[in-house]
Amino acid sequence: MRFSLLFLITAVAAWDDVILSPPADKTGDPAVLYFAQGADIRTDQYTSILADLQEKVDFPLWVGIPQCPANVAAIPFGLKNGIERVGKSMVEQGMPEPSKTFFSGHSLGGAMMPDYVADNVADTADAMVLLGSFITRKYKTGKTEEGRPQVEFPVPTLTVGGELDGLCRVSRITEALYTQITFHEDPEGAKDVMPVVVIEGMNHMQFASGEPPSFVKNNDIKSELEEEEAHLAVVSDVSAFLNGIYSGTPSEVIRNRVEESTKFVKPITDALLIEGYEQFLPPCFCETEDEYGGLQYGTCESTPTCNGGVRWTGEYSQKIMAGLDTEEAVAGLKINAVDSIHLVTEEKPSCHLPHIHGNEEDNANPGAGDTPPLCESPSGCILEVTTVTQPIYENSGEVDIWRAHFSVPWIDTGYLPITANELKTKIKSRQAIWEAAGLKNVSYVETDGFPKDGGSGDRCGEINQAAIDWALSMLPEKSRERYEQYGQKLTVGPDIGTCAAGPCWIWDPLRFKKDNDANVVNVQSVGFPSENKNKYPCGEGKLLPCSAGFHYCKLLSPARALEWMMVDGLKNVLGLNK
Repeated sequence: MRFSLLFLITAVAAWDDVILSPPADKTGDPAVLYFAQGADIRTDQYTSILADLQEKVDFPLWVGIPQCPANVAAIPFGLKNGIERVGKSMVEQGMPEPSKTFFSGHSLGGAMMPDYVADNVADTADAMVLLGSFITRKYKTGKTEEGRPQVEFPVPTLTVGGELDGLCRVSRITEALYTQITFHEDPEGAKDVMPVVVIEGMNHMQFASGEPPSFVKNNDIKSELEEEEAHLAVVSDVSAFLNGIYSGTPSEVIRNRVEESTKFVKPITDALLIEGYEQFLPPCFCETEDEYGGLQYGTCESTPTCNGGVRWTGEYSQKIMAGLDTEEAVAGLKINAVDSIHLVTEEKPSCHLPHIHGNEEDNANPGAGDTPPLCESPSGCILEVTTVTQPIYENSGEVDIWRAHFSVPWIDTGYLPITANELKTKIKSRQAIWEAAGLKNVSYVETDGFPKDGGSGDRCGEINQAAIDWALSMLPEKSRERYEQYGQKLTVGPDIGTCAAGPCWIWDPLRFKKDNDANVVNVQSVGFPSENKNKYPCGEGKLLPCSAGFHYCKLLSPARALEWMMVDGLKNVLGLNK
């Protein structure tokens, strides 16, 4: 690149601001781009990629990169004052009145830029470009006529993410794509005004050049692209978007890139949907009357505004617990299981519990002796079951190293995993299912006991293994090959018991034990089974939950497993600092 001949790069005496004048051969009305630096990344480390952008766009583009105090854009007034300062400098150096004004940023600079634009230049900005950053959740302020949440931002915005970005993870970029485009009231129109694209094989630092600062080096993932190749991909996307804004004709290139990216992240999207991801739709937490006139066993149905249950629990966990695909004893048995999201600590207006429906008695344990089984035998039997799940999320602002490092605890950064840390799941035990299906003399110890106590298997662990297998099968081919060769493998350990009381299980977390030397992480569930027999008078009317025939599990979300395989599980071997 011919910086010395084609571009004027100016460092102000008190600030390391960078100004790039347009290439001499560009004609037409000029435009200007203000760019916010990433935390601890020098302004001159963006010279290469932004000079390439100037060459690629169809019009004369001035670029101003203001240095923020301590190279941190989050310091109050630093970005605002810097943009004003560099704007004046560009005018002094001959920049005419721009016909279009664009704003952009990378990493923390990108995280801060939406607020700057919305608060200061919403009426005059023509477009915004976010690199390794995104429009934060605070802008999910709109609703469709039916009440579905919508992202709203006053300026057309392109979001560009890297598949191997270790600080702005691809799962968070997937959330942006889904909420801004797929979930939009007008998805086709959203491709023009809020497009989101992913560059495969690219990491966080490749939106800039040179030596990464220590925080990036310690948290980013090694790229599979050369710097020039990565810059070319970024510039291709950004120039197509800006050319469309400048000309007033939406870019077909960007529309195609959005479709490509949507296809690429579909496994992540599907995993988040089957988890019941709260940032797609919040939980309904509804109270629905059951067939007995109470609330314990009612089913919470999804609506356009909220999510009723966790599909993984109903479609997989309950059926695996019952042994449908592995146990000859229940060949021919079918289960229709529907999950509801509830707080597992909830007692008022009711405690919510899993249930096998079809009996007139609300506190019955069909086939256990108090009431007859619902079927004569498993073959041809269909059981209607409801389950309860509470997904637990860490990414709420309280424990994000990224935020703490730069003293910005309120920013939605994409640094932490966005998926559920665990699924607190209440399902019916194998014994309860088998007895309801007509099997006799079912041993609770054998079906649901821990192996150390004579049980035939780790029931919660079997579900966790299924989550890992499901995630691995969903990965894009290249991502799967990368994980299988370099990734820190997820393994499943034996289930762990807890004290014989519900609160113990509620607060006893799913275990993740890393062994970096062996490149594995062991996942252990906390299980809390109960025999299929009510020892005391119980039921909603008696104010004592019928805690029989259950098998509670702290489960690994398949979305967390997939996110681990694509991001966190790569850092032990492929970390930028390795």
